[in-house]
Amino acid sequence: MQYTIATFVALSLFIGAVAAVLISWRFHKHDTNEPKWRVTSSTIALILVTLSVFLFFTYRTYNAVIGGEGNGNWTTLPSIRTGNYVSLLGLLASLAATRKMRWPLLAALCLMELIWFSQGMSL
Repeated sequence: MQYTIATFVALSLFIGAVAAVLISWRFHKHDTNEPKWRVTSSTIALILVTLSVFLFFTYRTYNAVIGGEGNGNWTTLPSIRTGNYVSLLGLLASLAATRKMRWPLLAALCLMELIWFSQGMSL
């Protein structure tokens, strides 16, 4: 019973992060009145959160294919570390993002950081 609840929570967090990324990509097209450095910061944060989501998707797919790795191996541990760093850098970049994109990016990156942190703690 606990595994189904944990799976549901993890899946909900991932779906929330993906939804926030899609909302951010939609808002990205409409930023024309903002300063150039804010638009650049938004673009960097958006690329980093998209990279974090894709990295998590490939990490989970690889883990499902090999049947899971209890203690981590030479591919899972660097993936978790890279995911943590990418999410943290994106989180810092999203603080200077444009007004419309700041909150969806911040929500997505906080969710991804929570997911990566929980993956690292579960090993």
